[in-house]
Amino acid sequence: MTEADRARLAAVLPGYSLGDPVGEGASGLVLAGWHRDMQRDVAVKVMTRGYGRADDGFAAEARIVAGFDHPHVIRVYDYVERDGLRVLVMEMLAGGTLTRRRAGMSPPAACAAGLAVASALAYVHDRGVLHRDIKPDNILFDASGQLKVADFGIAKIVDRGTRARAR
Repeated sequence: MTEADRARLAAVLPGYSLGDPVGEGASGLVLAGWHRDMQRDVAVKVMTRGYGRADDGFAAEARIVAGFDHPHVIRVYDYVERDGLRVLVMEMLAGGTLTRRRAGMSPPAACAAGLAVASALAYVHDRGVLHRDIKPDNILFDASGQLKVADFGIAKIVDRGTRARAR
């Protein structure tokens, strides 16, 4: 991210201080941030590339996840779309990914992680959402070690009147 891009981002997020990059995916860059008024760490996801579907995919991710309230699903705090930028502000999960942690996990810890992911997916499925991108890099931990399912970027909303089936 160039200094000009960072200045544009700071202009659309005046209540936040922006830090270093903490991750990058297929569609965007994630920066560490600080919400000055709320006095809390946040993760700032900036869409940088095509989303693989209609341009409203990023806004849809924000709307989908913002409605969730589950201990193992990432929390979304804000969505801003302005001056050609699309930005999602979420809880900071500074404890790393399951990819990095799994090698050192004991069997009971691995089982607990599996149960937490299953609980999160059951919760979102009950609300008509299929995550569609569950992988170790999208399973993150907060600083205290609490597991969270993240990255609903390619999630699909299904008709609640029908049963979704894996194929």
